[in-house]
Amino acid sequence: MGWTLTKSSADRWALMYGVITVLLVVCASLPSLWHHVKSGWDDIGMRMQHLWEQTLDWIGDDGFKLYVYGMNGWNIVLYWTVGLALLFLEMSAWPKWLIRYKIQPTVTVDKKRLTSLIALNLFNQFFVAIPFTIVGYYVLKFQGTSPPIRELPTLMRLVVSLAIFVVIQEIVAYYAHRMFHHRLLYKWTHKVHHEWTAPIALTAYYNHPLDHLIVNILPSTVGLSFTNAHFFTSWIWLTWATLRALSDHSGYNVFKFLLPRRHDFHHHKFTDCFGVWGPLDYLHDTEKLFQANLASLKAKKKNKAIVSSN
Repeated sequence: MGWTLTKSSADRWALMYGVITVLLVVCASLPSLWHHVKSGWDDIGMRMQHLWEQTLDWIGDDGFKLYVYGMNGWNIVLYWTVGLALLFLEMSAWPKWLIRYKIQPTVTVDKKRLTSLIALNLFNQFFVAIPFTIVGYYVLKFQGTSPPIRELPTLMRLVVSLAIFVVIQEIVAYYAHRMFHHRLLYKWTHKVHHEWTAPIALTAYYNHPLDHLIVNILPSTVGLSFTNAHFFTSWIWLTWATLRALSDHSGYNVFKFLLPRRHDFHHHKFTDCFGVWGPLDYLHDTEKLFQANLASLKAKKKNKAIVSSN
């Protein structure tokens, strides 16, 4: 049987040729592009280095104070500022346009549970996170290879470190989370976190202290020790981790690229979506119900669009 060049196959070959041409042009221009990017970044880097040194001149460069007081103080302020703002929006149902992004629209906040929610959050921040940070600081100091605080990391080291943190967080978070869903641990630890089947942002740290330490803190911090991270890198990463945790528990699907619907579904059903981003859920087949739910939502949305157009 001979080869026949049909119109569709000719189109595919033309598309492939076009893609290859574009790739070759891009590859040929990469050295020049990298030179311009590096030159621009070097200029930004020098400005950031100068600003960083000025900041340290103002607040001091004592490692213990920066890691224990600075890092925890920043995390606490960030967590409560964003968390309380989202709680206000949730309870006031304002602005109205936000309601259409609510993942479980029929569920409202039980005001009677807010006292215990706030109390456990504060306990975990002051009596779990801060002692852990003190121990973590001395572990880094014991390693004896901590980079100079006053010298910012290079762009390459920063990017590589953050990429490693993402991978380590996914692995540690997934398996630690699944471990705490085991019947021997769940009933007296992780069940506390699942009291909120429709989470709000401030339920991010509403955990049994042991659960908070192993499932929340360790996945975000193991990578810092593993890569011997600079304080500046640690600060950026932990800021991101805090905002990501708040988004995951917010109950709103505004920032869809952060996948808040995944973790909200986990609170609703308990048996799916143990990871942060999802690759290990895919690998271990622990997202079947979630994917079926997504397919159902898409089908409903499509049918609604068809009906409205008619």
